[in-house]
Amino acid sequence: VVGTDSHITMIDGLGVARWGVGGIEAEAAMLGQPMSMVLPGVVGFKLLCKLRDGVTATNLVLTVTQMLRKHGVVGKFVEFYGKY
Repeated sequence: VVGTDSHITMIDGLGVARWGVGGIEAEAAMLGQPMSMVLPGVVGFKLLCKLRDGVTATNLVLTVTQMLRKHGVVGKFVEFYGKY
């Protein structure tokens, strides 16, 4: 789905893949103009286990962010998967 502004957040809430574009691109798409784009690569992040006692969601997010930055995922989609 292609969208702009707050519509992107609403689409995310539905679990639908989306792409944010500017107003001119969105208007052109609404008028039937084709839109081409290069889709970024996808990096998988497997979640293996539950958090230990005392580890907060903030700890998890900061650790995951650090790991993803080391891996060089800027400009890529990250898909989280696993049992948890």
